[in-house]
Amino acid sequence: MSCFIREENKKPPRLTILAGLIAAVLTSNANAFKIDTPSSDWEVNWDNTVTYTIGMRARGIDPLIGNNPNFDDGDYKFRHAGDIVTNRVSMVSEFTAAYKGYVGFKLSGSAWKDFAYGSGNATNPGVFAPAGGGLPAVTYQSLAAYPNRQYGSFTNRYYVQGAQLLDGFAFLNADVAGKAVYVKAGQFTEYWGNSLLFPFAGISVAQGALDSIKGLSSPGTQTKELLLPRPQVSVTAQVTPEVSLSGQYALGWTYNRLATGGTYLQANDAIAQGPSGLLVTTLPGSRVGHPGGWVPVFVHQGPSNTPPDIDNNFGVKLGWTPSFLSGQIGFYYRRFDESQPWVLTNWKKGLPTDYHLAYNRGAQLFGISMETTIGNAATGFEASWRRGTALNTALSSNIANQTEGATGDVLNLIANAIIPLPNAPFWQTGSLTTELAYSHLLSVRNNAAIYNGVGYRGCPSNNKWNGCSTRDYVGLGLLFNPQWLQVFPGVDLSMPTSMTVGLYGNNPQNPGSSAAGQGFFNFSVGLQALVRQKATVTLAFNGYHAHVNGTSVTPSGLTYASSGSGLYDLNDRPWVSLTVQSWF
Repeated sequence: MSCFIREENKKPPRLTILAGLIAAVLTSNANAFKIDTPSSDWEVNWDNTVTYTIGMRARGIDPLIGNNPNFDDGDYKFRHAGDIVTNRVSMVSEFTAAYKGYVGFKLSGSAWKDFAYGSGNATNPGVFAPAGGGLPAVTYQSLAAYPNRQYGSFTNRYYVQGAQLLDGFAFLNADVAGKAVYVKAGQFTEYWGNSLLFPFAGISVAQGALDSIKGLSSPGTQTKELLLPRPQVSVTAQVTPEVSLSGQYALGWTYNRLATGGTYLQANDAIAQGPSGLLVTTLPGSRVGHPGGWVPVFVHQGPSNTPPDIDNNFGVKLGWTPSFLSGQIGFYYRRFDESQPWVLTNWKKGLPTDYHLAYNRGAQLFGISMETTIGNAATGFEASWRRGTALNTALSSNIANQTEGATGDVLNLIANAIIPLPNAPFWQTGSLTTELAYSHLLSVRNNAAIYNGVGYRGCPSNNKWNGCSTRDYVGLGLLFNPQWLQVFPGVDLSMPTSMTVGLYGNNPQNPGSSAAGQGFFNFSVGLQALVRQKATVTLAFNGYHAHVNGTSVTPSGLTYASSGSGLYDLNDRPWVSLTVQSWF
């Protein structure tokens, strides 16, 4: 049985518009805007960042990907090399006010518009299953992520146009019994630990939902830049000159922002942040008219199983800065609901009756981190044990009614270093960032029958190259950014280059090989100009690659890639981006 889950291009912008925008940015007064107040006790700032990105598909459709009904919506939305896959203008605005530096508030928000997505959804124009035996033909359009060709509300908001509140909090720096105390309350991000490039393995996991859309479209983005603000309260007290104590309590929860079906960098047509998808399962049958006796079975997405906003999500951190160490050691305990969904199914008489998203509740984390300087390199290390965490879960009938996926205990280790580049013949300065991540499955606690792991019933193929998790996973991330100063008057150049790759195994943690699989890598190679400290202009080539392990044939006779490890649907979607950004 093979399972398929599923949740017109605009013309390229006129070059004169793009040239005019670049000219306007480069001639703007791009300094932070400080607001004068009647009293010098108040410091008030209003900062704005404007970004324009245009992206172009770099190769055409690979039929092995475009013929897969899981992937055709994203592939055919922008089907030709040279098609514009994003044409996006966005703005982030931040307002901060502080009285004597010890009390104040911050508000920030963003708004965006992408002109490339205005024409709605598209699909493979062909036939998935031919007519016969009194059955009508099944077209790819009938299996579309959006049957009416119009995007759902979530996709419209985050891809076409929308706005959101980011930070909205008040803060207080106080002296309590001679001890410095810092308090924040409202909506903001909190980031613990030292992980830089592997968000599913770090101590910071689910401290806030991840913006996975940004992670896919901007390879090399660091973990702390992917976290979305959440309502919470945090307190830090400097107990002694060497010891601090921090606490965090969450007042709200939300899910990871996933790339949805029908968008260029989707993981699967079915992915939707709401009950609007469709599961298409092809089962062996005797219905005539379908070659090989395959009969499509359609299963709609049911309501998601989400945690309540307030669900005893909290964390405690003890920070120690010993005199013998030029750095800090941290000790952590966290209890949290996870923000990455399982995709679960309910079954009756061997047939799926629905599929739905569900989120693990009450995972626990015990961790330790250390950061220090070795020579001229800033180094970090962290180790964490996650108890009852979400594991990679299969679309399997081994459990009939599924309210939660597989859970278990996992050990995660991360080591990283940020190394400044010395003056050399090929660059003047710059930096190299590297991170190594290791995950080890200690045990499967619950629902082992649907754990998608080698050696378990949820992985009948027993093959990691089909996406089944292994007990151990090793991943590597690199950020290489050489710089050349004053190449032209007022212009510094750099070459931001990044890559993350699975070196060995598939991560046992949810979402498994989709985020961290052996051989799966994404990369970006760019050239960036910093112009007069007012703006950046970045040209980049972005690509993705995962292992394809098997092919199948549709009932209409079309060959497609049907199994693999990692996001192999992105193998034919490299793209070139040009980004202009200015701040004022």
